[in-house]
Amino acid sequence: MFLSSRKRKSANTAYVYSGVLNEFFALLGNKSIRTITYSDLVDYSEYLAAPDYDRNPATLAVSTQNRKIATIKSFFSYAKKIGYITFNPAEPLETKRVDSKIAQRILMETELESIVMAAQETGKLALLVVIFFACTGCRASELANAMWRSIFIAPQGERCITITGKGNKDRIIKIPDLLWDTILDYREDKGLLCEIDAQSYSPLIVNRFGNNMSSQSIWKIIKDATIRAGVKKNVSPHWLRHTFATEVAKNKDSNLWQLQNDLGHSSIRTTEGYVHIAQGMAETSVDHLNYLPALGKHITRRDS
Repeated sequence: MFLSSRKRKSANTAYVYSGVLNEFFALLGNKSIRTITYSDLVDYSEYLAAPDYDRNPATLAVSTQNRKIATIKSFFSYAKKIGYITFNPAEPLETKRVDSKIAQRILMETELESIVMAAQETGKLALLVVIFFACTGCRASELANAMWRSIFIAPQGERCITITGKGNKDRIIKIPDLLWDTILDYREDKGLLCEIDAQSYSPLIVNRFGNNMSSQSIWKIIKDATIRAGVKKNVSPHWLRHTFATEVAKNKDSNLWQLQNDLGHSSIRTTEGYVHIAQGMAETSVDHLNYLPALGKHITRRDS
């Protein structure tokens, strides 16, 4: 029942939740829901925090731990809501504080160019994947689920695509000429429909069976292009999302609410983080330390 309620919002969410619940109950020896205690939940939390070399990855990021804990808390909250349990043992369970690492996961323009060139050498699919993320800031799952019929011409002539994001929420993103040309090159090469058709059930990008490509395959394309480009960073589709958002936020005239919509953020505070990163380092408290020149006079330089 719980997974069915999640599936109404997003099939991908239900799939992810199912994996977490299977892991949770397996760890507890498939205990009955009504017999699970707060102590059991703490054991699971500690299991997530500790390295496990039978798990991939062995060490989970704090954000991953928090996502799994949030899933368990949601499950028990649902069980109490429908009256299956009278006490929610997961309610006191807390998630960990996550330090934002967005600033460390942004590509320089030269790095992005190198990845684009490497992707172009690999093939039209790889190039499309990189350009799509660089031009839209979408998530990997959103590209994986994108359909050809979702592309349309807006009233003023712009090409747009409807993207289905988290919580099954739709948003509309404009397709710039660079991305449109890359899409057509890829689809022509694959022998796929290139005329806009709202009745088409063709995925935007396809796997070898002609179905939607998986998020994992898309992630691998980015990883391979990064290695080929010689960029020594652990780049993922989300790095390109961060890079897109930060590049937009650099412009002080950019519309914060439009950026929130384009990224599919439910909270404007999440979007504001990019503005702080993009604009906040140009002038900070350090730039107003008037005593720095005086201190520098007493320091011997390495080259002197």
